[in-house]
Amino acid sequence: MDSQNSNILIQISDLIISGNYKSISSVIEEALRTKITANEILSSGLLKGMEIVGIKFRDGLIFLPEVLMSAKAFKEAMKIIEPLLIQENSSDKIGNGKILLGTVKGDIHDIGKNLVGVMLKGNGFSVVDIGVDASIDKFVEAVEKENPDIIGLSAMLTTTMISMQKTVQILKEKFQTKLIIVGGAPVSQNFANKIGADGYGKNAIEAVELCKKLLRIN
Repeated sequence: MDSQNSNILIQISDLIISGNYKSISSVIEEALRTKITANEILSSGLLKGMEIVGIKFRDGLIFLPEVLMSAKAFKEAMKIIEPLLIQENSSDKIGNGKILLGTVKGDIHDIGKNLVGVMLKGNGFSVVDIGVDASIDKFVEAVEKENPDIIGLSAMLTTTMISMQKTVQILKEKFQTKLIIVGGAPVSQNFANKIGADGYGKNAIEAVELCKKLLRIN
């Protein structure tokens, strides 16, 4: 990658960190004009920026209002590159399976969940998204209606990990044959094992590979 493209990606990352949602669309458009792919914009610009935001929030260097501004900038960028991501990651194997996604009760964060949905669609999966702050009853009703192959739960707050645990417990009791995967900033493989989930995805790419592995898709 040449220095010009590298500088644009750094600029995108910086705009995410500063939460500059007003300027990021024009810089994304500039990146696309210079033939930077949507995947490169996502991985080397947007996600790098959000990773730094997460670290700063963890370390108490920034607070929730700043995080929300960064999230807003991220969403503005995703409006432009989401269809391109689906196109770039398009799979010849359409109909790989149906995945139901939702953020657990008490949690209104959806960036990670939405990104997983985009990547899954690009890899030939059908995605049903029940949104954020989803109660156990909402998950149960959606599973009964949609009959997904995999249920994906997201939690971005340590305070909602209890909600994730309870949701997994009830879903396992009601739908013993259903596969359940979990993810989110405070979630780990150890926590996934503890609550009886069938898998853990550290990020969107890992979540897609996990779904393929669980459904035995090459």
